[in-house]
Amino acid sequence: MDLRQVFLRRIAPTVPEPLALEVERAEGTQLILANGQVLTDLISGIGVANIGHSHPEVIRAVQQQASQYMHTMVYGEFAQQPQVAYADALCQDLGDELNMVYWTNSGTEAIEGALKLARRSTGRPEIISFQDSYHGSTIGAMSAMGNEDFKRAYRPLVPGHRTFPRASQDALDAIGPQTAAVLVEVIQAESGYHPIPNEYLQALQATCREHGALLIVDECQTGFYRTGEAFAHLSAGIQPDVLVLAKALGGGMPLGAFIADRQLMLTLSDAPIL
Repeated sequence: MDLRQVFLRRIAPTVPEPLALEVERAEGTQLILANGQVLTDLISGIGVANIGHSHPEVIRAVQQQASQYMHTMVYGEFAQQPQVAYADALCQDLGDELNMVYWTNSGTEAIEGALKLARRSTGRPEIISFQDSYHGSTIGAMSAMGNEDFKRAYRPLVPGHRTFPRASQDALDAIGPQTAAVLVEVIQAESGYHPIPNEYLQALQATCREHGALLIVDECQTGFYRTGEAFAHLSAGIQPDVLVLAKALGGGMPLGAFIADRQLMLTLSDAPIL
């Protein structure tokens, strides 16, 4: 079988000309191809393999869990030891105000959940986000994304989304009684390396609280010590109402999460469920 040809014929492309590298195995920072060539993965699987590919502790944990069960029930129905222990560890690191986890399969799903949480809990329709941001490729997350190149082919998108230049006064002025949430990255990564100034993030939090809007911080790319702190918002001196995680959260397994206060999360426990 010519793997490359079958790949090109059977796997839906996400770019016009896929690399089609035939990866046989991955170890640490290296990708080992079927032809023996060794490449250095400088993007860590787009921020996923933050402790390297095939870390032995991760492999052992996956193998052990697979031998017990892979899936029993979605959402928060069954008390499953791995997800409970992980949620507890995350919440202990995040402090009192981020104390309940909603697990998802990806970052874009976690963004969708956070946006739905904001609209459900506030009863408001509007989401504010920033130009040059990236929040995922599903339709709600894309509506909040600040890059028109990703969005143009899929309009019309979800109404009620407004994007402003990053760190702009206009965004602060736009927060009002119709604003459910403001969605922000501490560092914009997809469009380059664009840190949002700490002073602006603090002003954003204060303005959200003044108007009863939620501050949603997307740390899918910056979480898990990629900026020095466990989470980038800690060094910015802000407290998100909702924190969104993915990528390194699963280390290669399909995993995302949004985290908020228990009272906020309980608004999702009534039908219709998320």
